[in-house]
Amino acid sequence: MEIKEKIKELEKQIEKLKKEYQKEEMKEWFKSLLNGLKIGINDNNPNSVYYKKNGEIFFVLRQDSEKKYFYCDYYLVWDVLQNKYKLNYYETQAFIKSMVEQHLKLGVVTPERTLFLKKI
Repeated sequence: MEIKEKIKELEKQIEKLKKEYQKEEMKEWFKSLLNGLKIGINDNNPNSVYYKKNGEIFFVLRQDSEKKYFYCDYYLVWDVLQNKYKLNYYETQAFIKSMVEQHLKLGVVTPERTLFLKKI
């Protein structure tokens, strides 16, 4: 094997390791968001469960007749995943879905981004 081929192979391995590390870092970051969340319900909106921390609403679970929507604050959650971790919309949605279903045991949810959580 030529040196150039070996270098390319090593670069691929390094890139793979970086992606694995980034994925683990992203999981730890998200779990830190989930730690210490307080759950609340608003009498005016009984189909919604609010997940707060430090006085800010990070997530809202809304149960409609057939689906559970898991709204994420755009700036506190969604934007971080897209900008820091370079996920596109669908990757972000799939990542949140798997983390929420695994760690909050909510069953099947549909994650969505929203700008309005602070006003709820």
